[in-house]
Amino acid sequence: MLDFLPNTLKRKIFSLFDQVLEIRIRKGRQILASGIKDGAFIKTSLDRAEENLIFDIVMSLCGRTVYSKEQSLKMGYITSECGERVGVCGECISDRDEIESIKSFTSLCIRVPNDIMGCSNGLTDNLRKIESCLVISPPSHGKTTFIRDLGRVYSNVFNADVLFIDERDELSGGGAFDLGKSSDVLRYCTKAFGFYNGVRSYNPDVIVCDELMTDCDCEAVEFAMLSGVKTIASCHSDNLENLLKKKNILSILQKNAFEKIVVLDNFIIKRIYERDSWQNLL
Repeated sequence: MLDFLPNTLKRKIFSLFDQVLEIRIRKGRQILASGIKDGAFIKTSLDRAEENLIFDIVMSLCGRTVYSKEQSLKMGYITSECGERVGVCGECISDRDEIESIKSFTSLCIRVPNDIMGCSNGLTDNLRKIESCLVISPPSHGKTTFIRDLGRVYSNVFNADVLFIDERDELSGGGAFDLGKSSDVLRYCTKAFGFYNGVRSYNPDVIVCDELMTDCDCEAVEFAMLSGVKTIASCHSDNLENLLKKKNILSILQKNAFEKIVVLDNFIIKRIYERDSWQNLL
């Protein structure tokens, strides 16, 4: 992990944490790192980022040529070979209304994927069958880790055929993470492509995807539901009330696309809602 960082910085960060979660590098400012140490969440400041550090990191991620990552870079991120997602800020290059790329890099937000086997046990220990589940939390509170583990449990314990739609290579970590004995992965595709072609070609019992955001994402989930396929998905929100203010999410909840909603807080299950408990709010 973090092989794209200079060795000195990488060793320093790993010496501070048992589990690294996020690193923020801003040009000319102190590097900030957060993670878990002795069971507690901590954030610490390191040395100032040297003049060429951000550029060198981006070049390392791109294999020394930006064109190799152009498709993801124009959406504001680069995914490393081990699944770290690196948000990139700088000067956007646009053609009319379309972003073509980013240059003159000024800051990086490095999110480190972590695989915690059993983190979904608080949900799965009481399940008797596979159910569609929407997992919500603010950013960086464990949604991706949770849905990965839940998909793995469905595969290993419930013997379900599970298809992971891994848009940014965070769920599979470039193949580094065990996703279960009967799981398949589609990497670097849109949810629309993954859901529609997955249902037609892979015959899954369950489809797993991260971060429902657009109307197209929600329409793909609805298509899976109407096709008899369960969905495990995540969405940014801090509570049920705010979740229901998202019109596209509200629409698929009204159509019974999910049977459970799980609220996470710093990787811990804060609450589990059954379908009956939110139906009265719709």
